[in-house]
Amino acid sequence: MRKELTALIGLALLGCSEQAEQANASTPTPIQPQDTLHRYRLIASDLLTNIRIQTSAEAIAQQAEDLMHEAGPVLAHFNQAYPQCGAYLDAVLGATQTLPTLTLQQLEQDYHDAQALPTLADPVCYHPKELLVHPAKVAVMAKAGLSDDEAYLDAELDLVELMAHVEQVRLAFARAKTAAESLEVANDSTTN
Repeated sequence: MRKELTALIGLALLGCSEQAEQANASTPTPIQPQDTLHRYRLIASDLLTNIRIQTSAEAIAQQAEDLMHEAGPVLAHFNQAYPQCGAYLDAVLGATQTLPTLTLQQLEQDYHDAQALPTLADPVCYHPKELLVHPAKVAVMAKAGLSDDEAYLDAELDLVELMAHVEQVRLAFARAKTAAESLEVANDSTTN
C-alpha cells in the first residue's frame, strides 16, 4: 500500500511539473537586464581588444558608436530598476546622436562632468551614464585619428574605465534584483 501511494504521489508531482514546463515553454522569456549588460560587456571587451591591437581608427570609431547604441537597452532597464534616474539618463540618451560629434573637451565638460545634464538624483545614476559617454569619447578620439601609441593608450584607458563602470552597473542591477525579491517575500508574508 505504501509503495502504491508513493508511486501515485510521484506520478502526480511529475504531471504537475510537466504542465509547468509546458506553460513556461509557451510564454516568451523577457529580456533581462543582465542579458543586455552581458551583451554590452562583450562588445566593449571586443572594442578594448581592437584598441590594444591598434585596429584602424575608422573601425574603432564605428565600433565605439555601435557600443553607444548597445547602451540604450541597458539604460532603459536601469531606468526601470531605478526610476529616480529617469530624467538624468533620459537626458544623456537624448544626446546619443550628438555625443560623437562633439569635441573631446565638450564631451568631457558637458557629459563626463555632467554640466549639460540635470542634477544627479542619486549617485547610482552616475555609472550607467558612463556607458554612453566613454564610447562617445573613444569615437571622437578615433575620428580625430589614432595616430600613435599614445593616442591608442588614451582610448584604451577610457575603455578600461568603462569596464569599471560596467561592473558598477552590474552590481546595481544585482542590488535592485535582491531588493525586489525581498519586497516580494515581504508582500507574500503579509498576505498569508
